[in-house]
Amino acid sequence: MTDYSTEEAVLDELVDFLNARDLEGVRELLDAEVSAPFFGGTGADITMQGVGELLLAYPGIVTTRGELGEEPVVVVWIPGETHIYRRMGYFRFTFADGDEDGYQLIEHIDYSDEVDDGTLLAEQPDPADMAEGEDWQTWAEG
Repeated sequence: MTDYSTEEAVLDELVDFLNARDLEGVRELLDAEVSAPFFGGTGADITMQGVGELLLAYPGIVTTRGELGEEPVVVVWIPGETHIYRRMGYFRFTFADGDEDGYQLIEHIDYSDEVDDGTLLAEQPDPADMAEGEDWQTWAEG
């Protein structure tokens, strides 16, 4: 059985960094040769460019932690006009061997937007946490 505790800690940090738009923090979690086809290929620089493009394309995007069976995942949500988030997809990860402190870096990222078959458990974002600028209804009302 895989021990996911160290990986879960890395993914907790990833969620925090993504939601805070802290790209430097995200970069620190990646192995230099991370492979991420969804983000454009291999290497931390290419992956970070893809992450930046995702955040620009979907400025209201929010991530939460989830589990696919026993595997930890990061779920991606986009806000709707009625303060309800809609799941966009989720990321799965593999990790490089830990360093001398046991800290693991992300070495591969897969993305899936498949319909949930009931095995994906995820906490929905709280609409009360939505930043003022991300509230689309407020923008529409002026």
